[in-house]
Amino acid sequence: MKKYRVATCLEEGVVVEVNAESAKDAEQKAYALAEYWGGSSYPKEYKGNSVHRDYFTQDAEEIDNG
Repeated sequence: MKKYRVATCLEEGVVVEVNAESAKDAEQKAYALAEYWGGSSYPKEYKGNSVHRDYFTQDAEEIDNG
């Protein structure tokens, strides 16, 4: 069987709930969550609600099976 390296591209929209001092602080916390948890399931404490997730693959490149 051959082995391939495939690029997978993901775009997602998630709504989260955070405790913050201000709207700017809330946005910074949400950004940090996305940077860490993006593309996976958010911890229950943030009540993450996926509003959309689009993904596709491209550039399947055969690589050495060794």
